[in-house]
Amino acid sequence: MIVRVSEALGTGSVMLQPGWEDFDQTITGLVQRLVAAGRLPGALAAEAVRLIGEREAMASTAMVDIGVSIPHARLQGISGIICAMAVSPQAVYHAGDSLPISIVVLALSSPDLVGEHLTFLASLSMLLQSARFRQNVRNAPTPEYVERLIRSSE
Repeated sequence: MIVRVSEALGTGSVMLQPGWEDFDQTITGLVQRLVAAGRLPGALAAEAVRLIGEREAMASTAMVDIGVSIPHARLQGISGIICAMAVSPQAVYHAGDSLPISIVVLALSSPDLVGEHLTFLASLSMLLQSARFRQNVRNAPTPEYVERLIRSSE
């Protein structure tokens, strides 16, 4: 089963210029967005934040050279792969030595989907490698515009 980025993102999971100050606020905010969109049960929110924090402590998912981060974890209690995205023309948060991260895509998947999880992350990473795509996303006027960009780029 190959999961497209647009399918994992769904509707209502993109936030523009969220106003968070750091990585922890970003992760918490994106998990809350998934809960609000009805894509993640609220009872799993704290565990999702914890697992993503643990994964990030092992190795940063920030690609500072292109201003992108893909924090991710496998979470018991969900089926499939779900994600949420935060975008800002300047920075959603700053990594390391105040390096701006302007696109963050948080991904959660079922622990049973090891291969699918890795394939999804590779597809997402390839999509975000395009400088033109990143520029269009950073300057998107609406979340719906971002969703259309992703669908048309897959």
